[in-house]
Amino acid sequence: MKMEFENLVRENIRELEAYSCARGEFEGAGAVLLDANENPFASEYNRYPDPYQRELKRQVARLKGVDVSRLVLGNGSDELIDMLIRTVCVPGRDNIIVFSPGYSMYEVSARVNGTEVRNLVLDDSFMPEWERIFERVDERTKIIFFCTPNNPVGNVIPLDEIRRVASRFDGLVVVDEAYIDFADVPSATSLRGECPNVVVLQTLSKAWGLAGLRVGICMAEPGLVKYLNKVKPPYNIGSVTQRMALEALKNVDLFRERVEEIKRERERVLVALRGMACFERVYDSEANFLLACTPRYREVYDYLLAHGLVVRVRHIPPRLEGGLRVTIGTREENDLLIRVLKDFR
Repeated sequence: MKMEFENLVRENIRELEAYSCARGEFEGAGAVLLDANENPFASEYNRYPDPYQRELKRQVARLKGVDVSRLVLGNGSDELIDMLIRTVCVPGRDNIIVFSPGYSMYEVSARVNGTEVRNLVLDDSFMPEWERIFERVDERTKIIFFCTPNNPVGNVIPLDEIRRVASRFDGLVVVDEAYIDFADVPSATSLRGECPNVVVLQTLSKAWGLAGLRVGICMAEPGLVKYLNKVKPPYNIGSVTQRMALEALKNVDLFRERVEEIKRERERVLVALRGMACFERVYDSEANFLLACTPRYREVYDYLLAHGLVVRVRHIPPRLEGGLRVTIGTREENDLLIRVLKDFR
């Protein structure tokens, strides 16, 4: 199944002549580089980075099982979210669909870009009300954002539901899988053959442990990637980041070992928190965090802060009341959390 993106992309982006780097037209070594007004005296950083991150993309493509032509890398997933909205949403005219509770950057990026946000409240199981989506969709709806596993709840959306939405919708269905490596479910990249409007976002910040490098991954149809590359800043990922990310991605065994350790710790902390009277409910999670709810959430938060433990308040009415999102740490950090919470009165 193919999809033409020309009618979806903003007219000014279709006609945009992207910033051109001569460096992007050359592959290989040994060239005399006189194109970019760099300082010619050699140091580790006197040259601009590869604008298309070709070596890093090849490694990501191997790990993710996708073709390089389907990849765009960003300065974190947040840059990719912004790029997607800027590429297809006309300011002051178009809208996006998001869900609450969910990741707030979709809404922030949309508002920065003058795009209307239609926020749908998740149901009691923290799932979208599927038919209500299409009550809010109109001819100016360009993107539906799904976060799975959900942040801050940690539950996953069935791929069959995403497939059904994508088959009925003419815009982009963006599936944010920042936490997918902690989940025992397949990625939405498996839909690429039948749902060309599905765009998958992943990141090296979470399971790969590279939050300080800021590398986001967008997997989409080449026809859309072409336009995203027009919008992308020419040198959005620096040389140091590219090199360090490449080195980290070579150590797949360590990555898997640490993911499994986090998942084991997640289950241990879940049992411990559920045994504490201060929490009314602690949700199952397919991510590297747990959501614990209590009417005394502010007291618990301040108490933990006083003991040097920083968690995140997630009080997002009407569906989510008194939530605390607790990231799974090392075994020693989790032991400290449990020990301190046992003394809360």
